[in-house]
Amino acid sequence: MDSFEVDAIMPVVTAVDAYVIGAVRREIAERRAERATGMDERHWQASLGPYLERAFATGRFPALATVVHDAAHLDADRTFRMGLDFLLDGIEARISK
Repeated sequence: MDSFEVDAIMPVVTAVDAYVIGAVRREIAERRAERATGMDERHWQASLGPYLERAFATGRFPALATVVHDAAHLDADRTFRMGLDFLLDGIEARISK
């Protein structure tokens, strides 16, 4: 492998590494929050629901309201896999130029 290939590959490795580390950190933060509050995701959402509904009623957060009400809420594994697919697809498109 010549230096050009190494220089082209290292940003790819760094991007994938950053994505994986970010996903792991997010998972750790969620677990710590569950332990600290005693609330799992379902309980946390239920406790936050009334506040969000009041905020959405103002009409100032239409994009967030759409996400909360209409978006698929995927589990951590599916979210990770989809995000990684997006990242790898982008890398592939860049390399294929």
